[in-house]
Amino acid sequence: MIMNKVSIAGVLLSAVAAFAVVAEPALAGTCVPVTVKGRGPDPATATTKAAVKLTQRAASLRGKVKNSSTNCQKGPPGGFVCTTSAVVCP
Repeated sequence: MIMNKVSIAGVLLSAVAAFAVVAEPALAGTCVPVTVKGRGPDPATATTKAAVKLTQRAASLRGKVKNSSTNCQKGPPGGFVCTTSAVVCP
């Protein structure tokens, strides 16, 4: 009787563990390179917009931003385009 209960508990525990492994995101354990662009009338505004987009993208991937870099260039007349590249890891 006790062995039967232990056996059932073991089966339930292994089922919960299997579900936990399957429930992880597909990118678990891997890092993903991400590039986003922000546009604005000046480099500070464009950089801020790019940072917001990067934060949103990292949240959608359920990860954290690592090793980011930003590059700004003149874009459309009177504006700037800033590109932020980063690595998002779980």
